[in-house]
Amino acid sequence: MTKFQLTLLGTNAATPAFGRITSCQILNYNESLVLIDCGEACQIRLNQYKIKRSKIDIICISHLHGDHIFGLPGLLTSYNLHDRKSPLTVFGPVGIKFYIEQVMIACQGKFIFPIEIIELDHEGIKEIGQLGALQITAFPMKHRIKTYGYRFDEKIPPRNIRKEAIKKYALSIAEIKQVKSGKTIEREGSEVDLNELCFSQKAARSYAYCSDTIYDLDLVQYIKGVDYLYHETTYTKELAIQAEERMHATAEQAATIAKSAGVGHLITGHYSGRYRDPKPLLIEAKAVFARSLMGYDGMIINL
Repeated sequence: MTKFQLTLLGTNAATPAFGRITSCQILNYNESLVLIDCGEACQIRLNQYKIKRSKIDIICISHLHGDHIFGLPGLLTSYNLHDRKSPLTVFGPVGIKFYIEQVMIACQGKFIFPIEIIELDHEGIKEIGQLGALQITAFPMKHRIKTYGYRFDEKIPPRNIRKEAIKKYALSIAEIKQVKSGKTIEREGSEVDLNELCFSQKAARSYAYCSDTIYDLDLVQYIKGVDYLYHETTYTKELAIQAEERMHATAEQAATIAKSAGVGHLITGHYSGRYRDPKPLLIEAKAVFARSLMGYDGMIINL
């Protein structure tokens, strides 16, 4: 099976604390890497977990608050030191291009490798890129500044039809196309078992990243049915008023989103620095959504 693996590099909010660095993750699809956000000390984590930065093909930035982008200048300029030649694509909200360009101007540097910076400015969900069979889409979230979440969906090729089934059921070209798309046919008033018509097909896998955002049920339509959802759990419910004022979410609210969206698992994260131990956030989330997992720096999930 094609590798589809998530590694959490940083799970803290605002500033590094208690051994946790700020937001960054690596999604490995068939040994091509997507970096999701790039908080301070991202490169230290890449080194620590023996993740090759040269394998990063795409960077997805959620928004321009420092705890999500302050590691980016160091990572990008280090590629020059390592003589990178392969192209790199950076996605992010409007302003990400200015940020990167101004850093390079201040440092009097230039990129020696092809880099494309694509700014997002859309409503609803939109396909923005492809990495092999992995489709990447972006959707808006509600935070203090323009912010986007990301969804990653594996695209499975059409089913392979059994040659003997074509002859046995005298399948027409239209019926063959129908079966390959996953729809069955009828013979003598009954549906034919799809597994008799074509070979079994592995289930497509999916992941969604939502950080930072206020509690917003509009997100459900964008993340519905994903296998794993990372949704910020900055505070416990006792601080719900503060969460709303700062446009963040509580663990209980994140779990409500996960339950409403029918996801497979919820991963907690983006913890406030007030929590030395984030277990109370996990307990709160599990009370609403039992399939909640406590995210931590270094956590690896095979999707």
